[in-house]
Amino acid sequence: MISLDASLIAGIVIFLALVAALNHILFKPLARVQAERESRTTGLMSRAQEQIKHYQELFDKYQAAIKNARMEAYKKQEELRAQALQRRAELLAEARASAESSIRQSRALIQEQVALAKQQLASEAQEIAREISAVILERRA
Repeated sequence: MISLDASLIAGIVIFLALVAALNHILFKPLARVQAERESRTTGLMSRAQEQIKHYQELFDKYQAAIKNARMEAYKKQEELRAQALQRRAELLAEARASAESSIRQSRALIQEQVALAKQQLASEAQEIAREISAVILERRA
C-alpha cells in the first residue's frame, strides 16, 4: 500500500519544482522557437501568397493594357483604312469627272470641226460646181 507520509509530499514538491524548472528552462523556450518557426514559415507562405496575388493582378493589368492597345491599334488601322478608301473613292470620282469633262470637250470640239468641215466642203462643192458649170458653159458657147 501507499503510505502518505512526508516522503510523498517531498516527492510531490520535487516533482512540481522539476516541472516548473523544466517549464522555465525547456518547454517555454521550445514553444517560443516552435512558434517563431511557425510564424516564419506560415508568414513567409502568406507573404508569398500575397506577392503571387499582387503579381497576378499586375500581370492581368498588363494583359488588359496590351489587349486595349491592340484594340486601339486595330481601331486606328481601320479608321486609316476607311479614310484611305474614302480618299481613293474621291480621287476616282474626280478622275472620272475630269475624264467625262475631257470627253465632252473633245466631242464638242469634234462636232465644231465637223460642222466647219461641212461648211468648207459645201462652199468648196459650190465653187467646184461653178467651175464645172463655167467650163461646161464655155465649151458650149
